[in-house]
Amino acid sequence: MLQRISYTILGLSIALLFLPRPIKDFSQTNQLSVLGVSTVSSSTSPELASDISPPNLQSRAAFAYDLASGTILFTQNLDERLPIASLTKLITALVAVKNFQLGDVVTVKRADTNVVGNSMGLVPNERITVRDLLYGLLISSSNDAALALASYGGGLDKFTAMMNEEAVKLNLHSTNFSNPVGWDYGDNYSTAHDLSIVVNEFLKYQLLSEIVKIKQTELVSADEEYSHKLTTTNKLLAENNAVTGVKTGFTSQAKGNLILRVENNDQAVITIILGSDDREADSQKLLEWINKVYRW
Repeated sequence: MLQRISYTILGLSIALLFLPRPIKDFSQTNQLSVLGVSTVSSSTSPELASDISPPNLQSRAAFAYDLASGTILFTQNLDERLPIASLTKLITALVAVKNFQLGDVVTVKRADTNVVGNSMGLVPNERITVRDLLYGLLISSSNDAALALASYGGGLDKFTAMMNEEAVKLNLHSTNFSNPVGWDYGDNYSTAHDLSIVVNEFLKYQLLSEIVKIKQTELVSADEEYSHKLTTTNKLLAENNAVTGVKTGFTSQAKGNLILRVENNDQAVITIILGSDDREADSQKLLEWINKVYRW
């Protein structure tokens, strides 16, 4: 049986506090019907309260919207196809929760442990549950966890096909996956708009929504032979209590990617930053601007 110890890391507070306010998009179309079912109850929608100029971001694309109403707050190259690095793992997680049982025990293959980049330290022949692989996948963005899930799902080719089938089901018209990790090889890309649909689907699953809130945790394998300490890759999650997920991503080609959920009371804003040289700074700029410009 798995044992898990979760605890909060104290971080320095940053001036990113999201205050309740509503919104309307600069672009005439301020409602995204495709964003799906709301995960936040709110009786108000954001409204524009100031004409302060939008921030100048380093990112190639950006998107911000009110989660409850779907109201668009900010867009930049919304439909540009870009490499998304480990944001890919949001779909990897969705495929896993929709096709596997959380308590299923996976025997780790040697090939799944031979990875570069982030790793939770899986060991060949280790027995670990799907649930705990999801923790590694989403907290420490572990590449070995992604590969272990793919192996359990029939191998890289079959699992990647399942990811693309999920993209079709979600009506992601500008998205394609070539692997479950987010590596740059092949056609592995999406858009800020498509990722907003992915995020909304992801947050419908309570376990996934809770996992991405965790700053640090330790878990023990199903055979109780190995333990794994996981620390979030989301710097702003570790520093600001208003941030409650969601996922980071980085490769040399994709540059810095970051999706955040920022909450205050009953309001929640999703921000998406793609292709940035400083994803945290861009996210902070965008959130600070939203805080000044909109009222709920």
